Amino acid sequence: MQRRRLTRLIPWLSAIMVGGCSPSAAKAGSCDSLAALALPSTTITSAQVVPAGAFRLPAGARAASVDFFTAFGKLASFCRVQATIAPSTDSRIKVEVWLPMSGWNGRYLGVGNGGFGGSLAYFRLGEAINTGYAGASTDTGHEGGARDSRWATGHPEKQTDFDYRAVHEMTSLAKAAISAFYGKPPNRSYFSACSNGGRQGLMEAERYPTDYDGIMAGAPAYHFGFRTFVSGRLDSFRDRGGKLVIYHGGADNPAGSVEFFRDMQVRVGRDRADAFMRLYLVPGMGHCGSGLVPNDFGQWVRPGADPQHSMLTALEQW
Repeated sequence: MQRRRLTRLIPWLSAIMVGGCSPSAAKAGSCDSLAALALPSTTITSAQVVPAGAFRLPAGARAASVDFFTAFGKLASFCRVQATIAPSTDSRIKVEVWLPMSGWNGRYLGVGNGGFGGSLAYFRLGEAINTGYAGASTDTGHEGGARDSRWATGHPEKQTDFDYRAVHEMTSLAKAAISAFYGKPPNRSYFSACSNGGRQGLMEAERYPTDYDGIMAGAPAYHFGFRTFVSGRLDSFRDRGGKLVIYHGGADNPAGSVEFFRDMQVRVGRDRADAFMRLYLVPGMGHCGSGLVPNDFGQWVRPGADPQHSMLTALEQW
């Protein structure tokens, strides 16, 4: 696949604009003490320090896209918290929270899943740690391939976990672990993902408006999964100051995102919609970044990127 990097963010995007916080130093506490973290329906199965460069992908982990972060051997040391959460008798949600041992930027980044989930997003976790964030990922409540939906048959609680509950439970655990480890909560919390992960971001904004301060939702799968969110009921997220950025490839059937955005403008007025929500269409781009056009416009999380080259940094400064 041909890939060409955009040198600037704004000129290549059709906007229907993305308009913070400064890094703060924090001294890490004891990692193994997080094994005693007590949260409802939550079992901490492991809390251990991973030495610099020592993380290895578990056997059978999914292959990475060429765009994904894979330089685990270059990661600084971090505290790895592994947990299983069971909010129902048929729930078994696996979550990992990664916490930098040093150099934490004071912020939390939740990461989402593609397809039907079924595994942890280790590449996205590595991307978060590499950029100074504390990060968290979930398998969405089941194990399986990205295209495998057999787990859902006859399991309505697992469907609920996949639809929205797993990401919220992940977020609650991550914030508790951050507070316990660093002695203070994150200054800001963000969520970044594409495809089903984009849908997860919108579900978070709708159902749990206090979970995240900013959400970057790429190519949301509006009718993907088993239950869909109400079109645009994001009033509570907006009223508390939440910011939402949606991006979608022009060659990836972006009609759903355009409709979603326009419905919001009609319902609350263009000025009120523009005050908290932006939509960017990337000409010629496929799903989340594919295609034979410039398709790297700052949607990936990279260290040291300025707002002209990083959508997440721009979102933070909005």
